[in-house]
Amino acid sequence: MVTNLPAEAAAKLNRYSEAKTVEEKIKALEEFLSSVPKHKGTENLLYWATRRLAELREEAEREQLRRRSGKGSRPSFFVEKAGAGQVILVGPPNSGKSSIVARLTNAKVLVSPLPYSTVMPVPGMASYNDVQLQVVDMPPLINPDGSINNRVVAMARNADVIAVVIGLDSEDVKGDLERTLKALEERGVAYSLEKGFVTVERKREGGVTLIAQGTPRFTERDIRELLRSYKIYHAVVRSYGPATIDDVEAALLSAKVYRPTMVVFNKSDLPGAEQRARETARGLPRDVPWLLVSAATGLGLEGITATAFKMLGVKRVYTKKPGQPPSTEPLIVKADATVRDVAERISPELAKSMKYARVWGRGAKYGGQKVGPDYVLHDQDVVEIH
Repeated sequence: MVTNLPAEAAAKLNRYSEAKTVEEKIKALEEFLSSVPKHKGTENLLYWATRRLAELREEAEREQLRRRSGKGSRPSFFVEKAGAGQVILVGPPNSGKSSIVARLTNAKVLVSPLPYSTVMPVPGMASYNDVQLQVVDMPPLINPDGSINNRVVAMARNADVIAVVIGLDSEDVKGDLERTLKALEERGVAYSLEKGFVTVERKREGGVTLIAQGTPRFTERDIRELLRSYKIYHAVVRSYGPATIDDVEAALLSAKVYRPTMVVFNKSDLPGAEQRARETARGLPRDVPWLLVSAATGLGLEGITATAFKMLGVKRVYTKKPGQPPSTEPLIVKADATVRDVAERISPELAKSMKYARVWGRGAKYGGQKVGPDYVLHDQDVVEIH
């Protein structure tokens, strides 16, 4: 991508980032493409903008067809999230995604030996300890003609966790995995922080701050110059791994999102399957866990929900009223949630009026420890708010 766009082109690109509807985004990108200079320094940016514009036009066309055929007369590809988090299964045809969802949930999926049998997302609810996770069976990411199913990509961008399912009966296990991960990454879904990723949080004041985990391939001066070209003077930039200045620009454009990803090697009951999985997994980044499962026998499937819950970055908190037992169903909150955050979930009025809380659990020095609103809770803590 380019780091010195003309002011007019940068302003129009900012309009795209701020656009709320598909129509607004299409118009902003069309105006941007008409104003951006075409030379070697803009090649990557033009490639991204052209591809994104095509995806948006396709999305708008589908919506128009749906409206013409009558509201609600066609099933929606979008799946509303439920439970503690949404886990979508993506991968090649016949890798066993439907069989895994059938084993883990009560969803009515079509399990067929014929490729491309799944044409719409099918959600189901899977239990993990005392929480429910939504597991979604998806059509193949790559269409029969070799093109990418952009609707599956859109679901991946919105999911909480991605599980890439690879069948170990394939003649090219490694190739299946590489093509799937490449298709996600080229369309703006980062599956590993170790490969380089950036977020940019715009502020009203405070200048530009860089928070780096890993070794970025740019300096604070590079960031300031880039942000200045976009008329951004206050922001917190978080960098992961060997991120580049292109990653910073992608973050500005909302062109790339990070989704925690695991790789599920299915059909481990086949001869030589484990060896094929281990050889393929050697090339995975350390922050992409892999599992060996068999939908046919059920072996290892519990690891999918356990790994997904861990990757969600949430925790379970049980509330109780004075003199009463704890609730049997936990609140699902972010991993860094405080007592005040829990009180806010229960009631904004409670959060304002609370004075202290008592906590039972791993983090407490003793059962019923008295803590303040800023106390950071642990997974499976019991909290009693006063």
